[in-house]
Amino acid sequence: MRLIPSLAGLPRNARNAIRLEPLWGIFGVVVMYYAPLYMSGVGLSSAQIGLLGSFTLACSFAFQLLAASITNRLGRRRTTLIWDLISWTLPMFIWATAHSLAAFLVAAFLSASGRIVAVSWSLLLIEDVEQPQQARVFGIINLINAFCGLLTPLVGLVIARAGVVPTLRTFYLLGGVGMTVMFLWRNALTQETRNGEAAMREHRDLKPWQSLARNLHQLQDLRNRPGLPGVVAFYVLTVFTEQMNLFQILFFSQTLRFGASAVSLVPVASAAVTILMYSQVLRRLAGVPAERTLVYTRVLGLLGAALVLFIPAGHLPSLLLVVSLLAGATFLTQTYRDAALFSHLPQRGAADLYSGVQTLTMLCSVPAAGLAGALFSAQPRLLFVVITLLSALLLVLALQLSRSQRRRAQAGAHL
Repeated sequence: MRLIPSLAGLPRNARNAIRLEPLWGIFGVVVMYYAPLYMSGVGLSSAQIGLLGSFTLACSFAFQLLAASITNRLGRRRTTLIWDLISWTLPMFIWATAHSLAAFLVAAFLSASGRIVAVSWSLLLIEDVEQPQQARVFGIINLINAFCGLLTPLVGLVIARAGVVPTLRTFYLLGGVGMTVMFLWRNALTQETRNGEAAMREHRDLKPWQSLARNLHQLQDLRNRPGLPGVVAFYVLTVFTEQMNLFQILFFSQTLRFGASAVSLVPVASAAVTILMYSQVLRRLAGVPAERTLVYTRVLGLLGAALVLFIPAGHLPSLLLVVSLLAGATFLTQTYRDAALFSHLPQRGAADLYSGVQTLTMLCSVPAAGLAGALFSAQPRLLFVVITLLSALLLVLALQLSRSQRRRAQAGAHL
């Protein structure tokens, strides 16, 4: 079993982005996992945490509208550096000292600008990668972030001794420094993509509002490209469901009464399953269309979502079994969802269409965190009933995508 992925055959940007991803993951994965506990420890209520999540998504929608325009004008590489510093470095230092909802709102606004990076970094990573290798690249990135989740038990031990707030304040400070080093280093090792250079020349003489209008106009291609609307619908619903899961850690700790040490083992189980998925499953699915693979992953996702409701309070083996099932479904879903989406995007105008997908996703996901907060405050288990229903809907969409892909393949074979 190969635990260290080979980067042979990958272009420069993909290789170097993958090599430096751990410097983001060791801080980003841990702080995002513990963020709800941190906010609760500082004094925010469940309703305020949910409101904060919806505020972040609303701001993300606004920044997403600008993402393609900025990425095309500045280039994938420069956009990624500038907005990573704004959306990660600055918020990390604010989170480290936050004492009130107002401070978290400021950090959330800055963090929301990361939607610009979501476009520029994804294109910087994947644009020069051949299509058969794209699922592999996304799989390695997801694997690295899962590995970084192995730090959570260590952080959990410190939390058990020193408390949630002091521990995470220190971790946020370290993260602000570590991420800054990573952003500057990655910028030095990567280069602008071929499509990025062409887009910069094309958008050089356009005014910002002209570039934005042009990008919005090109979003009509979302409806005109075969198979793309179904993939987009699946993409949007998976992100919405992920946002609804914001309160999972609070459900485990407050409702099911698992301690900090037990909760910190959740990412460890997720990492172990992710390693298994990458080393044993991903390569066996190399010849299977992404759309068909999504059917298998969503069967697992539906089963895991339903079983969350039946975890006995304080029973650690049951907790780890269910989260392992969810981790496998999440890893494969994200890997093949992204691969399916990029396979439907054209080389010319990829930034515009990808940004358009992200814009639609943010718009639809704005109410997710607020709704989750309201449901969790009213009845914690009700939230996870809703998540189970959404998982069932995702399975239906995956089945439709698979049938659509099969029809296109058959039509192509008859030409």
